Amino acid sequence: MDNKSSEGRSAPRNWIDYAEDRKIYVSSLNFSTRDDSLKKYFEKFGEVEKAEVKMESQNRSRGFGFVVFTDPEVLATLLEMPHSLDGREIEVKKAITMKEKFSTNKLFVGGLPAKLSNNDVIEFFASFGEIDDIEWVTDRMTGNRKGFCFIIFKACEPVDEITEGKVPPSSQKHEINGFTVECKKKFPDNHPVQKRIKRIQQQKRERLYPYEYMTYGYDYTVPPSQYYDEFYYGYGQNSPYGYSYGYPTNRYGGLNQDGNSYPLTTTYKQPHMSN
Repeated sequence: MDNKSSEGRSAPRNWIDYAEDRKIYVSSLNFSTRDDSLKKYFEKFGEVEKAEVKMESQNRSRGFGFVVFTDPEVLATLLEMPHSLDGREIEVKKAITMKEKFSTNKLFVGGLPAKLSNNDVIEFFASFGEIDDIEWVTDRMTGNRKGFCFIIFKACEPVDEITEGKVPPSSQKHEINGFTVECKKKFPDNHPVQKRIKRIQQQKRERLYPYEYMTYGYDYTVPPSQYYDEFYYGYGQNSPYGYSYGYPTNRYGGLNQDGNSYPLTTTYKQPHMSN
């Protein structure tokens, strides 16, 4: 097996946060609570190395913070008790570790050629750990398998091993029967990593296809005699509810969820100008 690394940002291989065994997460804080009062309260339970209330740019509290103790044994008793600070009940939990934050049991596999069978894919990745499910993605029009799939393992460790701990958009490449495939961790859509990837993809599409992203309030007219000779209505994933100009390829301005676009009209129409 020939594993080829992709350059990019990686998480620490051992996933160690220097204070993860003695750090707590404190939420539901009074918006008037600051670092000093947070530290003073928790010093009743043991020596505090650091206490920090997370703030917004305008020096307004975000309502939560972190406390790091010098002795990890303090947490066992502390987490079982109710707490209140500055006239408000607060929630205290053990802080999520780096490993927990960036671990997932779902793997994205891209670059799958048609010549690589489903069994070839299953056999290769099953060598890393027990597979719970595989989500094959097919084309709605042809029914053929697309060039990527999602593999769900019983545990997170196989995904860490396959990706070598890399955090998307960084990836790790593997070779299956002479074909190179790209592997990335796949997190839930509301995970900060996935949100970041979505923003990056959106920015790339906007740079490549700026006219596909016009929405109400931002549309304008380009005379058809210059660059465009047809007007299209774009409503897909990338240009919701907006009119946009398409190149003369008989396509919508926007893309649907499959990344496809379909013709609507070949007649130029003057768009409605939004205020």
